[in-house]
Parts: sequence; C-alpha cells; structure tokens
Amino acid sequence: MQVLIPESAPFTDEQRAWLNGFVAGLLGMERALAVASLPIEKSVSTGEAFPWHDPTLALEERMKLAQDRPIALQMMAAMGQLDCGQCGYLCKTYSEAIAGGTETDLGKCVPGGRATAKKLKELVAQAGALSTAPGAYKAERAVVERGYGRDAPVRVRLGSSMPLSGPDAEKETRHVVIDLAGSGLVYEPGDCLGIWPRNNPDEVELLLAILKAKGSEAVTLADGAVVSAREALSSECDLRVPREVLYKLLARESKNEADRSRLSKLAEDDAQAESLGVHDVLDVLVEFSSARPRIGDFVAALGRVQPRLYSIASSRRKHKDEAHLTVGVLRYEMNDRAYQGVGSSFVAEYLKPGRAVSVFVQRAHGFRLPADPSAPVIMVGPGTGIAPFRAFLQEREAAGASGRNWLFFGNQRRASDFLYCTDLEDFAEKRVLSRMDLAFSRDHTSKVYVQHKMLEAAEELWRWLDNGAYFYVCGDAKRMAGDVNLALHQIAVTRGGMDSAAATRYLVELARAGRYQRDVY
Repeated sequence: MQVLIPESAPFTDEQRAWLNGFVAGLLGMERALAVASLPIEKSVSTGEAFPWHDPTLALEERMKLAQDRPIALQMMAAMGQLDCGQCGYLCKTYSEAIAGGTETDLGKCVPGGRATAKKLKELVAQAGALSTAPGAYKAERAVVERGYGRDAPVRVRLGSSMPLSGPDAEKETRHVVIDLAGSGLVYEPGDCLGIWPRNNPDEVELLLAILKAKGSEAVTLADGAVVSAREALSSECDLRVPREVLYKLLARESKNEADRSRLSKLAEDDAQAESLGVHDVLDVLVEFSSARPRIGDFVAALGRVQPRLYSIASSRRKHKDEAHLTVGVLRYEMNDRAYQGVGSSFVAEYLKPGRAVSVFVQRAHGFRLPADPSAPVIMVGPGTGIAPFRAFLQEREAAGASGRNWLFFGNQRRASDFLYCTDLEDFAEKRVLSRMDLAFSRDHTSKVYVQHKMLEAAEELWRWLDNGAYFYVCGDAKRMAGDVNLALHQIAVTRGGMDSAAATRYLVELARAGRYQRDVY
C-alpha cells in the first residue's frame, strides 16, 4: 500500500494504517482531477490546447483525449510528451513529420518506447499511408548547429566514471564527467547532454557468432552508408527492441514450420513477445534457432540506435570545460540472463576514460533558473532527479545569487543512496542551500517519499510560494511527478484556503508564469 500518512503524524499504527487506506482511495479519484493542474501545452501559432501533452498521463488516457483530433495530433498524443528533443523534433513536430511523410522511422521516441512505436504503427495504418493529403503537413527539421542536436554531434572524451552510490545500493548510480575541452560546447543549467552510445561488445560478438558471420562483411545502412557488420551492430543498430520487419525476415528464413507460424504472429502483434521471454534482438535469435538470415539482411531489419539524454549536473561557472552527469545504471536479470541499459552500461562499463564519444547539447524547453537572482527556488529531485539541481546550486553560488534555495531529495537508503551527500551538506553549511528535506524510503517501516515531506512542510512551502518562489521538479514522470503535483494541489487547498477548482487554476497560472517547471522522464 502506498504510504500517505508519515510516521511522525500523531496516530497509532492501527489508525495510520486505516488512514492510509482511506486517503489512498480518495487520492485515486483526486489524482485524475489534479492532473488538470499540470501545464497544458499550447501551439504558439494557433493557441490550440493539447491536454494530452502531459507525461504523467498513461498512453490510453492521452489517446482518449486526442481521439477526435486530426491524425497528426493523435500521433502527438502517442509520444512520450516530454519534448526532450531526443528524437530530433518536439512531440508535435515529430508527429507532423510522420503524418507528412518526411519521417518514416517510428522508433525515435525513446521515452515512449515500444508502446509508442506500436501505437504509431496503428495510426499510420489507420491513415492508410505515411503521408496524408499533399501539403497537409510540411514539417521539416531545421538546420542544426554543430554540437546542439542529435544530427550534428561532436566528438569529446570521457573524463571519468565513478560510483556515486554506495557498494550496498540496490541500484548503482555513477558520476560521469565528460571532458568538453576544445569542443566549443556551452550549456546552461537545465540543459541535457545527449550521448550516442555503442552497444555491448560481448553481445555484438555473440550475435555475429550465432549468425556465423565474421563481422568484416560490408553491410548497407538505411541512409546508404556502407560499413562493416561489426561496426553496424556496435554503433548503428538498436539491439533492444525487435521490429516487425525482423520477425518477418526470420519467418521467411525459418526452417521450422512452428517457428514460422509463431514469428508471423509476432510480426502482426508483438504483445506476446515478453511472455515468450523475448525482450531484445538476441532473445529472438535464441528463441527461434531455426531462423538464421544473412548478416546483411539481419542488419537491414534492425531499427536504428537512438541517443540517450542526461540532465547536466554541473555549472560551467564552476566546471568550465566539463559536463557532469548522474547516471543510474540499468541492470536486471530475467529468464537466467542478465540485461543492461544501452546508454548507462556504455558510460559505466564500456567507455573508458580518455576514449572518444559523440555528444550534443540539448537545450532545455522551459527548465531554467529565474532571471531574478533574488527569487527563491524550491527543487524536488529524488534519485537521479538531483542532477539539474546540483547544477542550479553551483550556478547560484558562483553567481552570488541572493535568493534562498530549498531542496527535497529522496532515495532508498541514506547510507548508500544519498547522492552528492558531501556537495549538498557543503551547500547547506555555506547557506547556499537554505533548507534540505530528505526522504529515504527504505530506512523506515513505512515508506516516506518527497511528496510526504512536502506535506509535512506545507505551511512553510506555501509561504515560499506566496513570496514568489519558483517550483521545480525533476525525475520520474510516471508516478513521482504526479504525486508531487497532487501534494502541491493539496497544499494550495489546505494552506492557500482554496477549493479544488481554485487550486487547479492556481497551479496552471503558476506554470504559465514560469514558476512551476518540470524536467521529467
């Protein structure tokens, strides 16, 4: 059960348990209402509202909101809704490019993952083609300045990659330093660094061995470039998500009738893939051993690898030629096999200090420190969401900003997961950080999260907002961002004396004024 009543509240264990259940039931209904208080994206040119442009909404909810809209806007609703720029577009312009036929790759929305790609495929089929009526959409990607977009990366070097979490942490987090010296790249607090990763070399060699390929064979990529099979699998191909075209290729190549039938069904609908133990491309080859295509055809059937974005955790005022990243390393085991995140394992294990890596700066969309250095700032950043706020604090300190700074940070255990503990305690000692509220969920019998700490400090938090504070959130979009928004909504009701509708309007206006900003993923 989600814990909503903190241990410090004046109730017995039995009373607290009953209240947790009762309030959780109420919040299940209230959450859907409170989501309306999140910022609603509007088109600059038309002023049209896009109510689905909210990453805390489930895909099904977003599609329902867009169901009567033109096909391009339905495609927009299928995106991850982050406007992160990882795809080379914004959510709206990516959807328009697909609808207009200028973009045929449906797998570029990394935050949306498999679910977005599948929904886009359905919508493309529904539209009848990858283009609508001639001239309906003319979305074209703007010319990208070198170093400031996925299509124009620059080569820099890894400075270091060091453990940030303790040895007993359930999830490893690393502090990664990228050496920007000589690159000409500049960034501001709030920006992200995009990294073009390379795949696990052991996995690449295993795929080549399974297909009885040498790796030196020349293969042709989608853009017409000719490279070796090993290089294609290492740096160009997505080895995570099997595509429809791969299932169709393997079905044609399979020497087993049962395998052909199963592969054909997966090509039509891959919803059953994970139940078969198929999580990535290697799993497909292992599961269907009767299908062994030629290496060139295999490479052509794979999707393209996508860049990974990481919030920059440093200020150039303090680290002129460096960009610091806070990377949670994804590792898990399933079906007697170990799996790794592509980007996180690349910078944590396979990229060695001094080696080159292709990167680009992705400028923030509406995630910036206030222009007024005297404005107070409230930051909510659990886990790796702390990254941009470390940059904020370094910037505010170096600039001599007089505004107060308040941080809410949470993670599993203080002993192993208090990321940047020394830095934060130093900021607190120097009064750069005016207040720091911590929530370590696994250190107590009842889990306490950042939203609970917000509610405990409701009176003071409301006083800060009433005095012009800017409110920032960074981290998980699926749960945390919605819970934080709901807590903020409750504070507006209980401390601001508003009813629910007025609190919703208040948060919308706070966002429109640039005083409620989110970097969620």
